[in-house]
Amino acid sequence: MNTKAEAGIVVNVRPRSKALLWALAVIASASVLMTALPLPSVGADAAPVKDLSALLNDLNSSDPAVASQAATEIKNQHAKQAIPALAQAIKHPNEIVRLTVIEALSEIGPDAAPALPALATALKDKDPMIREAAALALLSVGRQSPAAVPSLVSALGDENRRVRDSVVLALVNIGEAAVPDLIKALDSKDQAVRSSATTALGRIGGPAVPALVAVLKKGDSHSSKEASKALGEVGAPAVGPLIELLTTAKPEASKLAGESLVAIGAPAVPPRIDALLKKKQP
Repeated sequence: MNTKAEAGIVVNVRPRSKALLWALAVIASASVLMTALPLPSVGADAAPVKDLSALLNDLNSSDPAVASQAATEIKNQHAKQAIPALAQAIKHPNEIVRLTVIEALSEIGPDAAPALPALATALKDKDPMIREAAALALLSVGRQSPAAVPSLVSALGDENRRVRDSVVLALVNIGEAAVPDLIKALDSKDQAVRSSATTALGRIGGPAVPALVAVLKKGDSHSSKEASKALGEVGAPAVGPLIELLTTAKPEASKLAGESLVAIGAPAVPPRIDALLKKKQP
C-alpha cells in the first residue's frame, strides 16, 4: 500500500482517480489556511451607531460620502425629528446627497409633509434624476395634499419624459384636489403640458368628469379637444354626461362628445344607440 503526505495529512493511496486525491489536498490546504487566519473581532471593534445629533451634523458635511451615509442612517431610523434638516439638505451641492435625502423623505412618507416646499423646489433642479425623484417623493409625502398641486402642475411641461410621467403619477395620487389646476393646464400653449394634464385627468376618473364636461361644452380649440380625450380615458363614468351632450350641445361640442364615446367603446354603445333612437322620434 502506498502513502502520500498532503499538508501534514497521510493519505492511503490505492489505484483510485487522481481527482479524489486532488480534492483531499485542497480540503487539507484550506483547513491549514483557515487555522492560520485571524478571526474578525465582533462587538468591541464594531462601529458604534451614531445618535441623531451626530447624524444631523454629518448631514451638513461637505464630504458627499459622509452626508449621504448620514441621510441613509436617518432614513433607516425613520427619524421624524430630522425632517427640517433633511429639507434643508435638499440644497446640498452634491447630486448623490440630494438623491439620498429625497429618498429618506419619501421613506418617511406623509409625516414628512413639512418638507413639501423643499421637494417642490427640487422639481426645478438642474439634474433630471433629482426632478424625477422629487416628483416620486411627492407621490409618497404629498399624498392627497393640495399644497403640492401648483408645483406639480408647473412641472407638467418638463423636458424629460420620465419626469413628466412621475409628475402625472403624483397628481393622480392626489386626485380630485388636483382637478381645478389641471383643467387650467388644458389651456396651455405647451403641447406637453396639455397632453400630460389630459392624461392625469383621465386617470383621476369620475371626480374629473363634471369639470371636463364643462370645458368640452365650450367647444374651444385646445382645451375642449383635450377634455374630449380625457373623457375618453375616463371610460364608463363619463358615458351619461357625454350622451347628454350628443343631443343638447353645440355641433362642435357634440362632435367631440361623440369622439369620446367612440374612445370609450363597448360601455358607451347601448346608451348611445338609445340616444340616437330618441333623437329620431318625433
